[in-house]
Amino acid sequence: MVVEAVSGTSVDRDYGLKRTIYVAGRIPVHLIVDPVVGHCVLLTEPAGAGEEADYRAQRITKFGDPVPLDLLGVELDTREFQRLPGVRPHSRP
Repeated sequence: MVVEAVSGTSVDRDYGLKRTIYVAGRIPVHLIVDPVVGHCVLLTEPAGAGEEADYRAQRITKFGDPVPLDLLGVELDTREFQRLPGVRPHSRP
């Protein structure tokens, strides 16, 4: 499992470049914690090869709701996660 925390300057890297790298490496769970927009993106089920590789499953959970991490048998409590103040929201994922 890989966890990324998005900053105001890392949006494109975290949602684009790193997603490509992790799926190519067959990382089974990629969690993006995004305080810019206040949600978590859980990517699972890597499939494909090369430029066609991507995660087949994507689950978006807003801060405050639990993120189920089934492969680990736990839920991530996000009730205390907060948005970054003063950072313009983006339109990802």
